[in-house]
Amino acid sequence: MLWIIILALLALSVIFGLAFYAMRLLKALKQQQGMIAQAKAARCNRLKESIEIIGKAMQSGECNHSEGVIRLAMLLMPFGKNLQPYPAMMQLHKIVRDMPTHENYKQLEKKTRMRLDLERKSAEIKFEQDIIKEIRQLLDDIKQFGEF
Repeated sequence: MLWIIILALLALSVIFGLAFYAMRLLKALKQQQGMIAQAKAARCNRLKESIEIIGKAMQSGECNHSEGVIRLAMLLMPFGKNLQPYPAMMQLHKIVRDMPTHENYKQLEKKTRMRLDLERKSAEIKFEQDIIKEIRQLLDDIKQFGEF
């Protein structure tokens, strides 16, 4: 009988020990989930802020439209969005997205660079007025973007 009581107490202490350990793990998991949620919210806010900065720079002429649409397309991806609702920006993006940049651009022949520049600038001029309108819409739309 004494052995049964000792074994029962031992079993209860193991159960309580495991329950305590499980509670600690659940508390740590909850903290970790909270930190992940905070990190996601902070990233979401940074992305929205970046979209707003680029949009305003495009409006004021500090950032050319070609560079702006390339950057905006990348910043919209984490939200599951794209330039589809903004046809002029989408068209410009289709024209410039595959054009070489940086070192690849410098390695092109002068004639090729001039042709690409002319193509890019022509497209920017063609879509400029519509893009300015669409940027206003985009800046309004990002306020409605949820988290990802």
